Amino acid sequence: MVFGFLLLVTFAVSRLELLYSHKFFDNTGRAEWIWVNHRIASGDPQAFFATKDFDLPPNRYFTRIKISGDPEYTLWFNGREIGGRRVGEQPTLDAYDVSELAKTTGNRIVVALRSPNGVGGLIAAVDVAADFQNLAVTDASWHIVRRWTPDLIARDPQKKEAPLRLGRPPARRWNYLELAKRDFTIPPHKVIPPTSSFTFNTALASVDIIEGVAVAVSKKTIATAYDFAPMTGRVRLTINGDSNVSRPINVRFANERAELMTIEGPIEPVVFAPGERTIIDPVVRRFRYVMIYGGGVRAEAVD
Repeated sequence: MVFGFLLLVTFAVSRLELLYSHKFFDNTGRAEWIWVNHRIASGDPQAFFATKDFDLPPNRYFTRIKISGDPEYTLWFNGREIGGRRVGEQPTLDAYDVSELAKTTGNRIVVALRSPNGVGGLIAAVDVAADFQNLAVTDASWHIVRRWTPDLIARDPQKKEAPLRLGRPPARRWNYLELAKRDFTIPPHKVIPPTSSFTFNTALASVDIIEGVAVAVSKKTIATAYDFAPMTGRVRLTINGDSNVSRPINVRFANERAELMTIEGPIEPVVFAPGERTIIDPVVRRFRYVMIYGGGVRAEAVD
């Protein structure tokens, strides 16, 4: 009797797994999680671009891009910025209706991906009808471009490489993702400079490994705070110079000046790709101050 009960439970669990597997297959089909080829255990920051050129059938009913880029992505389709976000602890499969921008031939997806510790994944697919799904799925045919160039949105450079393939869902921490409809990012139409800025000495909370033991420490640094007066919008960061490796910076957003002076508090890393001079944060925020640790980076707001 006990054996029969265990057999029944095993059958029920397997049927439930099959149900959810089929549900996610309907969402992404043969799509695989992909990433840049590097030694993930190193913890080195990574910022790079994944690209795909593809055609679509002429008798499509709509064109919908489904995507998740963890921990942060920005999506362009046929030359236009479509959307992006920081994924956070509850990733979803974001769906963008790009029917008005789609063409029968010569479509192009470009995805910027940023990870402060080098760990992450990208999965994407394109639907053109309710029963004709999962074209241009992320797989070995996609290209990884490590360096930003001004014409990357339109074409690949000569130097590109194959992606690291991480497997199909359920994979790693992502498991099965729920589909979430997303609106387009509103293109910036105005750049707003800060009303003032000031630089001061501060410290960053950090963890050092001393004789095999993790120890919390404070590392002295300088910071520049840019004052925009209270506003809602996105932030554009511009870095001085160029680098051959991904370059992380630390940013704090605040509404009160006193928040800038504490060592503790939310700090968000932003990673520049090689060749990249300007990044527009994908998140629309309500803020007054943008504080940048270290030098060589300035902040502006876009609306």
